[in-house]
Amino acid sequence: MDRHCFPRLALACCLALASLASLAQDEIYVTNSNSNAVTVYALKANGNAAPLRTLAGNLTGLSSPSGIAVDLVNDELLVTNKTQPYSVTVYPRTANGNVAPLRTVVGALTILSDPRGIAVDTVHSEFVVANRAGFSLTTFARTANGNAAPLRTVEATGGLSNPWGVIVDVANDEILVANNGNFVSVFARTANGSVAPLRTISGSNTGFNTGPLGIAFDAAAGFDDIVVSTPFFGAQFQPALLFFPRTGSGNISPTRVIGGDPATTQLPSPNGLAAANSLIYVPNSGANSIAVHQSLLTGVAPPIRRIFGTATLLNNPQFVAVATNLFADGFESP
Repeated sequence: MDRHCFPRLALACCLALASLASLAQDEIYVTNSNSNAVTVYALKANGNAAPLRTLAGNLTGLSSPSGIAVDLVNDELLVTNKTQPYSVTVYPRTANGNVAPLRTVVGALTILSDPRGIAVDTVHSEFVVANRAGFSLTTFARTANGNAAPLRTVEATGGLSNPWGVIVDVANDEILVANNGNFVSVFARTANGSVAPLRTISGSNTGFNTGPLGIAFDAAAGFDDIVVSTPFFGAQFQPALLFFPRTGSGNISPTRVIGGDPATTQLPSPNGLAAANSLIYVPNSGANSIAVHQSLLTGVAPPIRRIFGTATLLNNPQFVAVATNLFADGFESP
């Protein structure tokens, strides 16, 4: 049984009890730091495509939004905001326009400190935030609201350095973190306090030269890999997507790399990515674009699609989240 079976079964039970509205809608969700907005696109949007919905306005509480996560079980959207006072804001998944959050986690007790990536764990009813300036991970109850203290806080000496992207591996009870301090670290899901990581991926063979930033699971064609985005890879210091075994540790080389001339890869400034159905969705902050790459390719590969142009309303996109068929086998048409 593969590593996805247990969380899928748990999510299936939750979905059976949820309303039809909570089913995946085949959409891409993007945080736009400069416009304080979340824009939502059709999963196969291409070119100068207008958003299906835009969440923006003074009521939203969005303030330099960064990380984003979609909770399909509870039909909610979670966003980290990296302007003080740091916060996590939660909305109905289909929120559109100037909509106030359902809940806002903010205040001194939260210990939020320049929050970036966020990952929701619907099996344990929690969410995890990577705090870049705090060198920490904070885990909250899913329904936390107001000045709520975390359930757990990881402040790992040597195990976190400018943490940026974060994912929860429910099947293996782990949290994986992309650290902008040039390594990936992995912790037990229930880690708390000043604890060492279970393992790290770091060293000269990784090719990290500032980064990584985003992190996601890549289960394409049976692979049990993670994929990370980095702005400067290898001797040429070019942006790239790097793939490593999920259980990889130490000074290891990527199993495959999509990178090289950004004029071809369309990865000039990759940030917090997402993966689904053998595709990698990459926001490029400086280029105001979303590049969609086939994960099984290597080398200087162009994207199969790219969202860009004035109609998109992309404005310094930071992270993306993807909602699609939960039980996709990874072989659907791109």
